[in-house]
Amino acid sequence: MGLVFESIFGSTAGMRAVDTVSRADFGLLAGLPFLPSPSTQYRFLQSVSVQSALDFQTALGQRLVALGHVTPGHPVNVDAHNMKTYSRKAMTHACITQEDRYGKAIRTFSTQDQASKKPLIALAAYSGTTVSQIPCRLASLTRDVLGRDFLLVADKEWYCGQLIQALHTQYGVAVLTPVKSSPKRLVEFDAVPLEHYDQTVWGNVAAVSTTMTDFNGPLRRLLKKRRDGKYFALITPACDMTADTAMPTYTKRWRIENFFAEHAFLGMDHLPSLNLNAIQTMLSLRLLAFHVVDNFRHDLGPAYQKKTPQLIHREFVDGVQGRVQ
Repeated sequence: MGLVFESIFGSTAGMRAVDTVSRADFGLLAGLPFLPSPSTQYRFLQSVSVQSALDFQTALGQRLVALGHVTPGHPVNVDAHNMKTYSRKAMTHACITQEDRYGKAIRTFSTQDQASKKPLIALAAYSGTTVSQIPCRLASLTRDVLGRDFLLVADKEWYCGQLIQALHTQYGVAVLTPVKSSPKRLVEFDAVPLEHYDQTVWGNVAAVSTTMTDFNGPLRRLLKKRRDGKYFALITPACDMTADTAMPTYTKRWRIENFFAEHAFLGMDHLPSLNLNAIQTMLSLRLLAFHVVDNFRHDLGPAYQKKTPQLIHREFVDGVQGRVQ
């Protein structure tokens, strides 16, 4: 628990307005290599061989699999977020912009195990980095953690034939993403005969084969017509996927939003530096902190398993005099 709350940087309400961030703080927050050192109290990390923050994250994810906390074979959620960036120097509140941030210099791409709700990998990049530039490395790292093929559940940003093709053929990753409602697609939706629709608990859904620009081969399209007459469609290279699998799987993609909300308490958007290497090590430390809090509340029993990190902090840490270990 000491490691968790030492990883919190500043105040979640804004930036530190009283004292500057000392070099000691920066060493703790931005330097995972310090943590496995024999000179630190965190000797349990010595057994993790790390050369980079991504190596550490991969080893952490593999441990989750080995402990049975993450079961390979379940879908994996993915999302990208811009992070608020703050100066290391103390600034008065009057200097903070109306949006309470100085810019969006950093973008993170995160994957999350859908069943356990646990994060697997967080990859830092510049804000201008697009979805088309990052997924292959992200998929490769996630595959290193899971040790097998997986289904990646994404948003419309990932709706790109060339990207889906590369992930499917080179990395064994099937993507499940919503279809963009272009005029051409709407014509195709209207042309689907009524007899192709099956009655499911998710409404009337048609499962048909389709094609896509820059994708070589057939794709599975699951089409639902809402009561307002508008369509909702999912597309995937997993051609045997049914509506009973696709619809609830895509609904659970929103669990990653809850992960981002909880991670905000650990100061994910409070950075000691704009250096990408420093930020990547910070993200690794945040993921470790997230898992410690998650396992702590899980081990406390059913009454605590759904409590947020804020409530856990208030009950067990806030108000305690001295160091919590």
